Amino acid sequence: MKKYIFMAVAGMLALSSCSNDDNDIQDVQNAPRQMTFTAGFGDGGQTRASLSGTSVTFDANDGISILSKNNTNTQFTTTAGGASATFSGTAVNDAEFYAVYPYTAGLTLDYLTGVISGIKIPTDQSAAASSACGWDPAAAIACATTTDATLTFHNVCALLKITNGRGDGCNISVWGTRTSGGHMSTNYSYETFSLDTSDGSLSGEGQDYVDVHYVPNGKTIYIAIAPGTYSDFAASWQIESNYREKTKSSSFTFEAGKIYDLGNTSSW
Repeated sequence: MKKYIFMAVAGMLALSSCSNDDNDIQDVQNAPRQMTFTAGFGDGGQTRASLSGTSVTFDANDGISILSKNNTNTQFTTTAGGASATFSGTAVNDAEFYAVYPYTAGLTLDYLTGVISGIKIPTDQSAAASSACGWDPAAAIACATTTDATLTFHNVCALLKITNGRGDGCNISVWGTRTSGGHMSTNYSYETFSLDTSDGSLSGEGQDYVDVHYVPNGKTIYIAIAPGTYSDFAASWQIESNYREKTKSSSFTFEAGKIYDLGNTSSW
């Protein structure tokens, strides 16, 4: 009888040991580790991280957000820019990853629907006036999904190209009602867009305008807006008391990943 009791106890210990081994393997698999992603853009070279004529590239020290089922918003960075770049960071290995350029604090992912919440397109894009590329680095959002280590980004925003020919210190604005749902940009901390990665659509709280302040004379800027169909769309420039508005359109559609040239303010 003692022999059988000993064998039963030994068997239980063996099962316990196997269970512990399985847990150890699972813990190792779910442990964060150093990872790299190779990233590029798939929008035909129209809009990316920086604009320099027709050449568009990532910049050194750029960051992206990495999200997945087992990873909250994690920042990956690159040390060298270019048409493609390698982004490095620490994350748990997963079956599928979602990425947002540039890195944006506060993003969350519903991995069951593929919807990313917390997207922001600022109403005040004054950085666009002084940046070398002519746009606010935080405004022109791009997204990618992957099941391996390759990220092909697609731009979520449309870009409005405007050249200032009215003198230094010009304030430029665009506005319009987005009839296809949602708004043009976000302003307050509680205003964010949700991005449906299945079709690239944006929805959520926001504003119907974007301002760019103190644009130098001769500067070309690119204003990022949520894509869609807008009614009563218009653009304007102002220097102190001087003001001029570009003719309103009853309806205009702006598509993601495309640049729309609104001309020189001198002709408005």
